[in-house]
Amino acid sequence: MTFRAKPVVRRSGRSGWGSGDRRTTLINAGFVGAIAVAVLILVGYAAWSWYDDHFGVAASVDGQVITRDDLNNRVEIERFRLTYIENRIRTLMALGQISAADGNQQLAFLDQRRQVLGSLSLERLVDASLMARLAETEGVTVTEEDVSAQLLQEATTSEQRHVWMIEIEPAVDPDTGEVGAAQRAEARARAAAALADLKAGKPWEEIAQTTSDATNAAQGGDLGGMGQESGYDEAFMAAVFALEPNVPSDVIEGDDGVLRIGRVTEIAPESVDATLEAQIEEAGISLEDYRRAVRTDVVRLKLSEKIVADLSKPGLQRHVLQIYLPEPSGTQPGERAVKVRHILFAPNDAPDAAKGLPQDAPAWATAKADAEAAYEELKAHPENFDAMAREVSDEPGADETGGKQPWYSESSSIQEPFKDAILADGLEPGQILAPVITSFGWHVIQYLRDDTEGEDVFLESLKTELADGADFARLARENGEGAEAADGGDLGWVARGQFDEVLERPMFETAVGEDSDVITVEGDGFYLFKVLAEEEREPTTEQLQIFKDQGFSRWYTDKKAAADIEYAANAAV
Repeated sequence: MTFRAKPVVRRSGRSGWGSGDRRTTLINAGFVGAIAVAVLILVGYAAWSWYDDHFGVAASVDGQVITRDDLNNRVEIERFRLTYIENRIRTLMALGQISAADGNQQLAFLDQRRQVLGSLSLERLVDASLMARLAETEGVTVTEEDVSAQLLQEATTSEQRHVWMIEIEPAVDPDTGEVGAAQRAEARARAAAALADLKAGKPWEEIAQTTSDATNAAQGGDLGGMGQESGYDEAFMAAVFALEPNVPSDVIEGDDGVLRIGRVTEIAPESVDATLEAQIEEAGISLEDYRRAVRTDVVRLKLSEKIVADLSKPGLQRHVLQIYLPEPSGTQPGERAVKVRHILFAPNDAPDAAKGLPQDAPAWATAKADAEAAYEELKAHPENFDAMAREVSDEPGADETGGKQPWYSESSSIQEPFKDAILADGLEPGQILAPVITSFGWHVIQYLRDDTEGEDVFLESLKTELADGADFARLARENGEGAEAADGGDLGWVARGQFDEVLERPMFETAVGEDSDVITVEGDGFYLFKVLAEEEREPTTEQLQIFKDQGFSRWYTDKKAAADIEYAANAAV
């Protein structure tokens, strides 16, 4: 039998799915596709990142968007401003026109601003957006001339003067702990004598070293170079910037009651830097962008002037009484804290000297006898405690506080006999405690309350007493802890803009003759008001100063709190 080989059958067409060539092709195609997708993702991310860096939202104010490009531009402007001011300060220091101490203090402040430049710039953009709309509402307009004038002001170095000062501070009356008429008269006599000696030709340095109470007396009263905006007494600075060189001023009495005589030696006149705009452009900042930033400063300035002027007009004011209780502090969480007041009977009426006085000294026996007599009287008439504390207590300031003390607990740093007495179990509100001795003298104590219920609840209980006919002034004097408590809580006449809105609102919304609700201010304390009367009045000098110093900031703070402001995460980083 003959065998033949079976012919091989060859298939034509594409290779099968298991072909190595096809696998390689598919793998390569997939790899290329993955690379393409990755590139697209990177390009997309870069595009998104660029867009977010420039047009992403940094913040919004009532729906008006502040972009990151806006923020980046403002950061560069504020960085330039800080550097420009720093260079000016260093120049003035090098020329001796401001002291090294003042210059270094200003430079340190600029460094602090640099640390928060991003957040500072963003906040200024937020303020610019909000103030622009507030200015429109208030009828405030800003012209290009206004912007140019402000830009000129930035380029101007104010007049600097080398100032010297003799300072005479009235002494404190040893009996009252305060400056009295006799002490003021004595200080004025010393100041007048010093001025007479200067006018007679005696050397300034000699008079300063022998007469001045200032810390720089040994240096002849040298304050160094100063601008008129320096933080010394306003009347004194106005006087020395009106002087001719080496001519002493008159005696100037400051708002703080201190008497001052000034002198000027060198004067560096005001100067204008004509290169400011060139420096702005050299820093890569658009002059248009810079002027836009300057415009926001002018808006704030003119808006502030408008608000202060409005507040300073005659208007309705209210006569208000207040009971203020500070937020409890100074004790450890979880500890029972108590509120007390006391009357101190110190040997020889001198608590600071009592510690060094032997216990068998007659003055200690006298103090104890006085304390025991007061204890017996107050047990019979506890309602007299406040008046007696203000009148006879040897504790400094008791005439203002009525002997009221901070919150005390087991961890408080007070002497053991006093602490043991006030933390004893079973004490009742209003209870008069038997006299206890400390190194300061003998104490008669009245236990007032603990912190179980909270000060707001206590004020509500006082409000109930008022509703039953209690006298507000008496309750304010006995319980209030503000400076006005000594005057029965009398705040005097209150004008709009004089207090923060959270306090002002109840003062003006409460009906005349009525008591307000209890007001809680986080981080501060608790308030209860009584409105005595309302009438149209001219602002007082004190009120006008408050408007000047704080009127705009209080007004704007309330407006800003009411605005819908949103910040993007990490917008200012």
